[in-house]
Amino acid sequence: MPQNPQISKVHLMTDFAETANLNADVVCAEAAKATGLDDFGADGFREPLDLVCAGLRQDTMTKGGRRMLGADAVKYLSNRLRVVDYHRRHSHLADTPIEAPIVILGLPRTGTTAMSYLLDQDPQWRSLLNWEAVTSVPPPTSATLRSDPRCVELREFQQTVLPVIDPSPPHWEWADGPTECTFLLAQDFKAGLWESRVPNPAYREYLSSADMSSAYAYHRMALQVLQSEAPGSWVLKMPAHGYFIDALLAEYPDARIIWTHRDPATAAASFMNLTAFAHTLSLGAPDIDWIRSTTPGRLLDQVTRPMKALANHPQVHHVHYADYIANPLGAVEEVYGWLGQPLTAETRGAMESWLSIDPLSASRKASYQLEDFGLAKGELHAMFSDYIETFGVAV
Repeated sequence: MPQNPQISKVHLMTDFAETANLNADVVCAEAAKATGLDDFGADGFREPLDLVCAGLRQDTMTKGGRRMLGADAVKYLSNRLRVVDYHRRHSHLADTPIEAPIVILGLPRTGTTAMSYLLDQDPQWRSLLNWEAVTSVPPPTSATLRSDPRCVELREFQQTVLPVIDPSPPHWEWADGPTECTFLLAQDFKAGLWESRVPNPAYREYLSSADMSSAYAYHRMALQVLQSEAPGSWVLKMPAHGYFIDALLAEYPDARIIWTHRDPATAAASFMNLTAFAHTLSLGAPDIDWIRSTTPGRLLDQVTRPMKALANHPQVHHVHYADYIANPLGAVEEVYGWLGQPLTAETRGAMESWLSIDPLSASRKASYQLEDFGLAKGELHAMFSDYIETFGVAV
């Protein structure tokens, strides 16, 4: 799953993650100490957190990787504490709706990020921004979404860090840009984010059939907090929403789905390259055997599950990566037509400006191919044949 390649500044130099008995209680205690709070809300996060901790205890983890991901666990749990506390103190938020959110999903590396950035140029839509996803309280106002000191500080930190990260990260998100919902689900510790960073068979098996209701209930709670001072119609993005599609639709039955499509062999190669980068941060080197053996099946589920769940969903729009690359604004115009919304000249101009700058291109440097992971295109095309034929995906 996509990574947020920020280096945590919270608890980075502490050694709690090095303790032999690292478990959910230890991480909870660190988060409580950092925030002065102790109400974590529903306890559905504890079992997966214990599994995450078990992964961090593995001998394959580097000391730096263990500390970095241990710090992230504390950071995410600390944000959860603050969100739960804010939501409790402002009890009216529980009754505020999340109306017909636009949800962008699909295989990873199929243009979901670019689509989310383009829609973010339209002020009528409310994106989940990178900085606020893990620093949610106090919630920003509409006027301070991108000028909040927390956003500015993180952006400046990123500008310092990005030039010295070697190899260059395959995926990068600026503090003031749209992010993936994985960073909210990760605060319930049920997210592909954790699976992609630490090869842990027990966690992978758990996530394969986990009850995601608590994760999406927390997702709603966080959005209610964030929209309390900065309202708008949500545009949410996470490829793996397809993997968790049943839970997504149970929580947001009126969701408007944008489903992006791309040659699954190309998408898989790109995603495996991304996972390999994540492994360099946590393991020191990628576990190629793990990536090769686990990725194709996971991605196949990520299309077969929504193929079934969305067959009769009333609001689904399909965007093919090849069409987007050939004519980005044409693809966006089709989205607006589906939504029944006008694409104003002002918004079109903002989108054209974003396309000319393309702030995501800084991370597109390393070359890779499917064969690097011991796989061939023919294997992937055969595995995904139903998906390819159903949606006419160009290969």
